Amino acid sequence: MKGNVLNLLWGIKRSFLGYLERLPDCMIATNEGVRRDSETGDFIFPLEERQELASGGYRWKFGGDLRIQAHGGMLLVIFMNPWLTVTDTGTELCVIDPMHWPDTSQREVLGVSQETSGSEFPLVLAEEALETFNNVYPAGESLAPVRLA
Repeated sequence: MKGNVLNLLWGIKRSFLGYLERLPDCMIATNEGVRRDSETGDFIFPLEERQELASGGYRWKFGGDLRIQAHGGMLLVIFMNPWLTVTDTGTELCVIDPMHWPDTSQREVLGVSQETSGSEFPLVLAEEALETFNNVYPAGESLAPVRLA
């Protein structure tokens, strides 16, 4: 999709969110333009920039941040400023790596896809994101698809 992208929509992983939202102390905070679709439950990140890559393909940079906290603060997941990069070899969803904070140049790949065209990309969990999901899921586990709209 090269056209009029305004947002990135992502439901993360339904079973992961469902588990967390059943916990009595689960808190979900959206900041800097992120909102949640009341019908689908997807989180919507606003577009900040679209780049055409010199090597071919595109990168969409989205703003905002989503924080999920539970288990008395022992679990904190932060998805900040996602980028979706689509090339002829595949698609990657990455976010700022909070382990390197305040250095926002370090990014963590969350999900990858073999899909290279269209507006919806099925994702699988990237190896480097296992800790983000508390090592509950193996690399290659299905995540919610990411959509451009």
